[in-house]
Amino acid sequence: MNIIGFNIIDILIIVAYLVLITYIGKRSTGKVKNQEDFFLAGRGVGKLFQFFLNMSTITDAGQAVNTAAAAFSKGLGGVWLLLAPILTGPYYWFLAGWFRRVRLVTMAELFEERFRSKFLASIYAVVGIWLSVINIGIANKISLRTFQAMTPKSESKLTLEEKQHVAMFAEYRSLNSLYKAKQLEPEKIERYKTLDSMYKKDQIGAYVSHTKTWWFYAIYIGSMGAYVIMGGLQAAVWNNMLQGILILIFSGMMIPIALVKLGGWDGFSAKMPEHMLYLFGSGLTEFTIWSIAAYMIANYVIGITGHQGNMANNGSAKDELTARTGNISGSYMKRVLTILWAMCGLLAFALFSGSVSDPDTAWGVMSNNLLGPGLRGIMIAGILAANMSTVAGVSVYLSALFVRHLYKPFAQNKSEHHYVNVSRVSIAGILLLSVYVAVASGGILEILKMLPSLNVIFGAPVMLLLFWKRLTLKAVYIQVIICALLFAILPGLLPRFAPINQSIWLTQQTNELMVVQNAPATEKDVELGLAPETGKKIRKELILPARSIFFEKVARSNPDDPNSPMAGIGRINTELVIAKVIGLDLQNMKPSHLLTIRYLVDIFLPFLILIPISLITKNKGLDENIARFYVKMKTKVIADPALDKAELEKSYANPSRFDHLKLFPNSNWEFCKWNREDTWGFLLSIALTVGILGAFWLIIQTL
Repeated sequence: MNIIGFNIIDILIIVAYLVLITYIGKRSTGKVKNQEDFFLAGRGVGKLFQFFLNMSTITDAGQAVNTAAAAFSKGLGGVWLLLAPILTGPYYWFLAGWFRRVRLVTMAELFEERFRSKFLASIYAVVGIWLSVINIGIANKISLRTFQAMTPKSESKLTLEEKQHVAMFAEYRSLNSLYKAKQLEPEKIERYKTLDSMYKKDQIGAYVSHTKTWWFYAIYIGSMGAYVIMGGLQAAVWNNMLQGILILIFSGMMIPIALVKLGGWDGFSAKMPEHMLYLFGSGLTEFTIWSIAAYMIANYVIGITGHQGNMANNGSAKDELTARTGNISGSYMKRVLTILWAMCGLLAFALFSGSVSDPDTAWGVMSNNLLGPGLRGIMIAGILAANMSTVAGVSVYLSALFVRHLYKPFAQNKSEHHYVNVSRVSIAGILLLSVYVAVASGGILEILKMLPSLNVIFGAPVMLLLFWKRLTLKAVYIQVIICALLFAILPGLLPRFAPINQSIWLTQQTNELMVVQNAPATEKDVELGLAPETGKKIRKELILPARSIFFEKVARSNPDDPNSPMAGIGRINTELVIAKVIGLDLQNMKPSHLLTIRYLVDIFLPFLILIPISLITKNKGLDENIARFYVKMKTKVIADPALDKAELEKSYANPSRFDHLKLFPNSNWEFCKWNREDTWGFLLSIALTVGILGAFWLIIQTL
C-alpha cells in the first residue's frame, strides 16, 4: 500500500518519530521555571549533551542537501561553502570560551553591557531575528524540496501542461550539453536560449511532485513547533541527542547502495568529469582556493563571531571546558558529515545527472531511486530530525532576543512565567515567518553565497568589541547603518524597480570563455570520431557560459521573445557594484574571481568604517563600564554558581586584577596570554583539521 509514493512502513516510522519528539517536549515542560531554564537549559548542560546540542544545532538536512547540490553542480570545490569552517576549528576553541565567560543570555546584551545602549541591543535583535529567519527558511525549503523529489507523480498522472514542461526540460538538458561542448547546430541556438531563460525562471523541470507546499509546511512546522514551544532549550537538548543519532544514520546510508549500483569506485570514477574532482576547484566554477579562503574569513571567522546563537550554544554549558569541548567535537563531527554529503552529491551526479533539473533536488531524487520501504522512512525521519534540531535551537534563542530586547522594554516587571509564555508565542510567530521566507526565496545555493554579506554587519563590531577598548558606540552605529544599507536592504529592494531590474549596466554578463578539460565521452563524441567508446575520458574544449555580474542571474524578460530586454533575477551584488565603480574590469573575470571580490569587500569594508571612526570619536562616561566588562572576560567560569558569583565580585572590586595576563600591556588591546588549556586545545584542533582533510584528500586520490 502506497500513499503519495510512500510505503505504509515509511509512514509509520515518520509518525512514530513525530509522536516521540512531542512526548519529549511535553515531559520537558515541567522543568522550565524561568527564562534561564527556557533559553539556556539552566546553564547545566554536560559534555555529552553539549556535543549533541552543538552538532545538531549547527547541522541540518538543508546543509546535507546544500552540500550535495553544490557537489552535484560545482564539483568538490562547491562543498567548501560548508566545509570551510574546518579550517577555523582552532578559532572556535577560543570563541566557545569567550561566550561562556561573558555570562549573558543573548548576544544583544553584549551591547547593553559594553556601551549601556539598549537601543543598539534592540537593533541587533531585529537584525539577528531577520538573519536567522532566513536560515530557518532555507531549512524549510530544503525539507520541502527533498520531500517533493521523493514523491514524484508518475507519467500517467501528469496533466498535459505538466507533461509539456517535463518534455521541454529534457530538451533543454540535451541542448545545454551540446552548447557547452561546442556541438550545437547554429539554427538551434535560439531555441536553447529560450529554454535557458525558462529554466532560470523555474518554468520547466524534470518532474512534478505530489507534495503540496502549504500542506507540507502545516504538518512540518506544526510538529516541530509543538515540542520546542512546550520545553524550550530543555526539550531541544534531549531531542538533539535522538536527532543527532538519526543525522549520523541518514548522512551515510545511501553511499554503499549507490556504489553498488555504479559497479564500485571504478564505475563511479569513469562517469565523473575531471574538473568535478578538484578539491579546491578547477577554475571552471566559482570555488577556488582564493574564493574559498575569502568566504571562510567573511562567514566563519568574522560573521560567526556575531552569530545570534553563540550564547545559547556555548552559554548553556556548565563551565568553559564543557563549552569548548562540546563546540569543537560537535563542529568537527559536522565536517565529517559534510564530506559524506559531498560524496552523495558526486554519486548523484554519476547516477542521475541527466534527469535532475534542480541541483537542490539531487538528494531527494537519489533517495527516491535507491532506498526501499523502511529505509525511505528512516531517511525522512533523519531529514526531519536534522532540520527540527536546528530550527528548535534557533527559534529558542530568537525568542530570547525578541522577549528581552523588543518586548520587555515595553512590558517591564512581569513575572518569569509571563515572559516564558510570551517566548512561546514568539516562537510560533518566528516559525510562521520562516515559512514565508521559504516560499518567497530563490535558489538555496545563492542564499548561502549571500550569507557572509549579511553576517558581517554585526560580526565585525562584535569581534572588535571583545578585544579593543577603543571601539566607540558612534562607530558601531555608523558601520551598522552603512553595511545594512549596502549588504541587506538595497540588494533586495532595488530590483523591485523596473529601471533597475532591466538596467543595461546592471544586467551585464561576463564574456564567454573557452576551457579545456578531461571529461567522459558522450555518444555525440563517438559519432564525431573524438572517442572510441562512450565513457572514455578525453580532452574536450568547452564553453564557460556568460555569467551575470551584478544579479544572481539574468534572463530575457519574455523567454519567447528574442528581442525582449534582459532582466535581473534575485538580489544585486552591491559589492561588485563597488568594485566596478573603483575601476575593476569584471567582464573578463572568471566566476571564482567575482565571488572572491564580493567577499573581500565584505571582509574589509566594516573595519574600514569602524576603526577610523573609533579613533576620532570617544565613549563618554563609560570608563568604569568598560573596565568591568573586560575584567569579567578575564575571570574564569566556575561550575558552582555561588562560587562563580563570588569570584566575579572580586574582579569587579579590582578591575586591574588580571592585567598581568594581557599580551600587549598598557594598550587598548585585550588579548590574553595562552594558558595550558588554550595551547592543547589549539594543537588538538589543528590535528583534527589536518587529519580529516588528509583523509578526504586520500579518498579523492583513489578515484
